[in-house]
Amino acid sequence: MEQNESNLSFDQLPKAVGELLTKVDYVISRLDEKKEADDSSPTQDDDQMMTMDEACQFIGKKRSTMYSLTSERRIPYRKRGNKLYFFKKELVEWIQSGGAYDKPYTLSEQEQAEFDTHLEQMREKKRHKPAAVQQQ
Repeated sequence: MEQNESNLSFDQLPKAVGELLTKVDYVISRLDEKKEADDSSPTQDDDQMMTMDEACQFIGKKRSTMYSLTSERRIPYRKRGNKLYFFKKELVEWIQSGGAYDKPYTLSEQEQAEFDTHLEQMREKKRHKPAAVQQQ
């Protein structure tokens, strides 16, 4: 279809339509190749970080249910300050696994030592009677 449209005659129409079909087939094949390449690589949407409300809407759970799942460490999440964040990819994997989250929560050595110290202090307080009871 190298000729200008105004110079196109009725006799040249079948050749022009044939060229158009060839070009359309080429464009469709290129789009299919691009789609296959995009399907194999992770999309930016998979790495999308979501807030609590977005995650609730995405998986169809209420906010209170999400809080209980995070407190029991049964769902993958990140915490920054007092805000919870979720990654779409991790939530999809969590759903595909049937709601099982097998990554245990581990404490660093320092956090574990602080926890043990605090727990021991609480146990010590529990062994002794309150001061008001001891004086009687």
